[in-house]
Amino acid sequence: MKPFPEISLGYRMKLHHRKISLAVVSMAALAVALVLAVPGCNGGGGGTEAAVAGNRFGVYSPGSLAEVPTSAAAAMIGALGLESLADYEDYSLGIMTDLGVGWARIDFSFDGWRFHEPGHLEGMRLLGIQVVGTARPVNNFAPGDLSRFQEELRRLIHRYPWIRAWQIGNEPNVHWEPADYARLFTAGQQVVREECPDCLVLLAGVAARFPTPDDALAYYDDLLSSIQDDRAFDVFDMHYYGPSGADEEMLAALERYRELLAARGFGDSTGFWVTETATTGGPVAPAGVPLQSEEQQAAELVRRFTTMLAAGVDRVAWARPYENYRYHGIENGYYDHNAIIFNGLGAEAGMGVAAGATKQAYRAYRALIGRVDGFSSAQRLSPGFYRFGFDDGRADVFVVWDAGSGALPDQLQGTVLVTDLEGEQRRMDAGALEPGSVPVFVERV
Repeated sequence: MKPFPEISLGYRMKLHHRKISLAVVSMAALAVALVLAVPGCNGGGGGTEAAVAGNRFGVYSPGSLAEVPTSAAAAMIGALGLESLADYEDYSLGIMTDLGVGWARIDFSFDGWRFHEPGHLEGMRLLGIQVVGTARPVNNFAPGDLSRFQEELRRLIHRYPWIRAWQIGNEPNVHWEPADYARLFTAGQQVVREECPDCLVLLAGVAARFPTPDDALAYYDDLLSSIQDDRAFDVFDMHYYGPSGADEEMLAALERYRELLAARGFGDSTGFWVTETATTGGPVAPAGVPLQSEEQQAAELVRRFTTMLAAGVDRVAWARPYENYRYHGIENGYYDHNAIIFNGLGAEAGMGVAAGATKQAYRAYRALIGRVDGFSSAQRLSPGFYRFGFDDGRADVFVVWDAGSGALPDQLQGTVLVTDLEGEQRRMDAGALEPGSVPVFVERV
């Protein structure tokens, strides 16, 4: 465990009426952020390509405390030495910048009357972090009259014209009857198409293992049968949690959903994203879940991202950057331990784990982004051997781990540079490299 650097101090932002004061961010950094800001829907330029290109790596729900009890949220904020939710949101901006992620999926909760909007959206825009907005009703049913939902979604799209991708709902196979969700989705996607024709529309992400993989697939089969327009959505979203060692299982699930979409008449132009994936890691075992080490979590993060990107998934996000505390009121639950920064509360406090200490998975994610961000091609050579190529003159980067494939790829010969998940590097002869269960990044020199 390593303490999280005090980068949040460099990103203290006071947000008021959508204006931002970056008192401690250098003018040069602000200028770069403004250049990177995404154009609005009706402001010319952009297009659907702009919503995807160069932004493969993301996080889900940074800076949100909406799904923990009020007392737990206060404990999380206080443990970091912060004073308010606004401070915590600003802290999350520093996390995203330090990691190097290009996008975040943000939930806009709809309470039946209005959408609740996070306070750090403008900060993300100015820092060049693209937002995928999820219009997410609090109640798990579609009311008979969806006009209020449509009216407020229309207002939301106009308020944030720089958000270029909108998702309607979340994990309906956990909460909704297929017919109810189909009504909600149809109402929402019509608004997005009308108000921002260039925006991407995402179908709500499938909880791909709930309650079983077959049940989840059957639910979406029913759902897709009720959606008549084969261009109703641009992106299919798959969520994947569960224990370490799931990369091949995850790949098989992805192929099953691709086959399902093809069988239901949704063409090859439909994109695939993974806006939520995670597994646990750390010294505390969640209730009812086997203990997994930080190293296991870090290795799984790299394996999942690498496997999905090489399979043609456009975007992948880890859920979440900072640990929850008593998520949905559950003490020491699964979703309190699947993030990549410790909260230092509960059992962790008794072990001397500091709030804000990074897990190995945090550093592994930063190393992954640092080595392969901006890649132009990703190829699976064999299980455990992957190649990322670049158009900017950089050498290919191979992500390598022991998956039973045997000898190294023919492309890896002579002297190579090996980078581990902590970012430490060494030069060696390729013939001496012995892959293990923990991935490494390898480049020819």
